[in-house]
Amino acid sequence: MELLINLINYIPDIFQYIFAFAILITVVVFVHEMGHYLIGKWCGIGVETFSIGMGKQIWGRYDKSGTLWRVALFPVGGYVKFKGDEDLSGKRDKNISIKQSDNFHSKSVWQKVATTAAGPVFNFILAIIIFASIFVYKGETVIEPLVGEVLENSAADKSGIKKGDLITNINGNEISSFNEIRSYIIENPEDNLEIIVLRNGSNVFLNVRPEIIIERDRFGSEYKVGRIGIMAEQDPSFYQIKEYNLFSGLLRGIQETFSLTSKILGYLGQLIIGRESVDQMGGPIKIIQVSGQVAEYGIIPLLGLIAAISVNLGVINLLPIPVLDGGHLLFYTYEIIFGKPINPKVQEYGMQIGVSLLIALMIFVTILDISRL
Repeated sequence: MELLINLINYIPDIFQYIFAFAILITVVVFVHEMGHYLIGKWCGIGVETFSIGMGKQIWGRYDKSGTLWRVALFPVGGYVKFKGDEDLSGKRDKNISIKQSDNFHSKSVWQKVATTAAGPVFNFILAIIIFASIFVYKGETVIEPLVGEVLENSAADKSGIKKGDLITNINGNEISSFNEIRSYIIENPEDNLEIIVLRNGSNVFLNVRPEIIIERDRFGSEYKVGRIGIMAEQDPSFYQIKEYNLFSGLLRGIQETFSLTSKILGYLGQLIIGRESVDQMGGPIKIIQVSGQVAEYGIIPLLGLIAAISVNLGVINLLPIPVLDGGHLLFYTYEIIFGKPINPKVQEYGMQIGVSLLIALMIFVTILDISRL
């Protein structure tokens, strides 16, 4: 009975989480597919279907050019189907003449490259715009990299870092804010740190080995955290709000998008060589949980999450896996190098392997999600 009561009490949260997830995924997927659509139309390619969501159609209408715009039942994806494609994998439909001017497969390889790459590129553009808007609207809190407190017996304490030290450099990277210290240690928890601090007007060179701590997030995922045991100065006079105009905000948005992209690629690289755990991966269930939790804090955090997911979608889609945009770009690269399309059989087998890999990955991350519940 108590379990039933708890479940009933949790239902409003479930609807909130699903609603936030639907908004997040719809925006990110719509922008991605709109990239394919706009560049495809610009290249003179006919578009048969523009779909947001997968599964049964719940709304649809044809425009003047004959494109079916549809909304499907499940907001977990979407697609643009170009004229000449047999299915959503992009395989050529042999029943349609390739000589038709608006057939996707009749276009030059560079037009196909531009149309295919446009989806991920638009995801990066969306992230840049969102990040830039947040920086212009709210500014950025910058905390001076001044050590306000050193925890006793911590890595920092043992290495000789003292209260009042101004950290100016870590492993050759100039430090201008306390957040940069935190970010560097989080991203490189197992690195030995060569730190330069300004103390009494002189540079002091120190070596710090972060302590590795295994933590769990609220959804059960384990992750490594590096800590050296320092806190920022709490005096508000060491805090400042950095304001941005449209131009500087745009540059900061580009920087944030590039930084996030580098982190994602770095994680994937470390995952491949076995230095990162798969426990940090998440599927639809985890995205629902995270988006619902973030939505509780307001529109700005939710926009930030949309930007982050958009970058993730852009990066993942550029991976050289058949079925994904990166797989198609790999085939087009072959065509550019050798002057002819790749063998259709090779492409077909590649697509089958790609589909199998994606299905296996989705099952795997869903099992991970369920195991955390």
